[in-house]
Amino acid sequence: MKKALVLLLVALLSFSAFAGGSSEAAPEADAGKKVLTVAKTSQLVGLDQHAVSDGMSLEVIATLFDGLYTLDADGALVPAMAESYEVSDDGLTYIFHLRDAKWSNGTPVTAADFEYSWKRNVDPETASNYNYEAVTAGIKNAEAIINGEMDPDTLGVTAIDEHTLKVELQQVCPFFTAMLIRCSFMPLNQEFVEAQGDNYAKTPDSIISNGPFVLESWDYANNVTVVKNDLYWNAENIDIDELNFVTVADQQTAAMMYSSGDVDFAEISGALIDQYESDPGFSKVLEVHVAYLMANNSVPALQNNNFRKALALSYSKEDIADKVMKNGAMAANYLVGWKCGIGPDGKDFRETSPEFLNYNPELAREYWEKAKAELGVDSVTLELTHYDDDVSVAVSEFIAASVEQNLPGVTIVLDTQPKKNAIAKGEAGDFELFLFRWGPDYADPLAFLELLRTGNTNNWSGYSNPEYDEIIDRTKTGDLAADAEGRWTELKRAEKMLLEEDTAVMPVYQNGLGALINPDVTNLDVRNIGTTYNYRIVTIND
Repeated sequence: MKKALVLLLVALLSFSAFAGGSSEAAPEADAGKKVLTVAKTSQLVGLDQHAVSDGMSLEVIATLFDGLYTLDADGALVPAMAESYEVSDDGLTYIFHLRDAKWSNGTPVTAADFEYSWKRNVDPETASNYNYEAVTAGIKNAEAIINGEMDPDTLGVTAIDEHTLKVELQQVCPFFTAMLIRCSFMPLNQEFVEAQGDNYAKTPDSIISNGPFVLESWDYANNVTVVKNDLYWNAENIDIDELNFVTVADQQTAAMMYSSGDVDFAEISGALIDQYESDPGFSKVLEVHVAYLMANNSVPALQNNNFRKALALSYSKEDIADKVMKNGAMAANYLVGWKCGIGPDGKDFRETSPEFLNYNPELAREYWEKAKAELGVDSVTLELTHYDDDVSVAVSEFIAASVEQNLPGVTIVLDTQPKKNAIAKGEAGDFELFLFRWGPDYADPLAFLELLRTGNTNNWSGYSNPEYDEIIDRTKTGDLAADAEGRWTELKRAEKMLLEEDTAVMPVYQNGLGALINPDVTNLDVRNIGTTYNYRIVTIND
């Protein structure tokens, strides 16, 4: 799609979009070139894998880099930069053998690139949002380094030679290799990164790739373009020549662009589902992402557990999923989502775990009365910070109205922010309530539960419970790490402690994804673990 068209698109959109309209392939820049254009309601925040935490940024980064492993079209773990590996009998040492590959500037990709990147991730000076993933993966000394107790050079990762990488673990991690698809474990060329300094990854000239695509352009506003990396080791199996991410104001605009053939993908929800559900390109699916309200523990009223329980019980999660979102979402009376881990019994974690904090306005008012007596107040006003996308706005408005109706005396003021600004406020603790959504980094309940451990970089609420921390530590790095059944039992106890006992967070929904996808495009569907979309497997029919 030509840049001129992108810039003038909103002005030129007519009101001729209609429900059920067919979609032709988005325009291609050159004859014979396969171009995929997707509409996004979130802007790209950044491309430094150790400096971002938002889904949009990780989605683009995953197109530019190859880690040791990736996922195939069936969601199975397959080799990327690692052709093979051996593991020691005690499960604590991995030796990875890297394939011959090049960076997009022609420089060879080596084991040292992985060593540098992984040590950069845990270096306290980097302040990476995903440094804890090295701890979760069990890498030797990671936690002590992050805490400033050891030097980053002591991390258990060593480049033995250009094509051999040794990784030492602190303890056995059953999902270690599955973690290696994460952006934080992707390589970086030290010489190039350090030569760019503070400018690294801010322009096409200041970033190099070892993945299927390279950065072509980024206007810092609405448009990002990546193009096929001709030096990629598996370039012959990448079908897309150009991938355009176009940021739009809302889902209505995205849907109109889809109907007019200007984009191949548009996410929709709410009333748009009713309008477009008969379109041949419409689909919806349950994601693993779970949304919940975080309560800032520095706010006096939110320090009261009875008040937090009152809030958590005062809005209907079922109505939010079924009447507000309509995109395949599910009411989340839990924190660990469906499809995020199979236990030693062969069953999904959710299948054998209870639900918590189900909608109950009468009980909510009882807790509110207790809270008022304990707090010595008759009313409370709270600000709810949320992203400015359609779904977040609609859900936040519903929650605010429900709380005010069911808890007389409670007022919710909505604080609508662009995602980048909202995340900055969250990380700074500059909020009272925050509508937060999390997608798991790996297929295990810890992917959700570790978020609330004391000191986790995503624990913006400030929740801290030593007993809870002990459970997380034992199941991640302690005596239960290799005890499958005991570990599973304790993970269930951790979720109960968070929700039923402490009301540390207030669950809202497990996200669904309703989308319009060009019928000529294959494999552009949701990948529930890691990044949401895997563009390296997408194909476009000729």
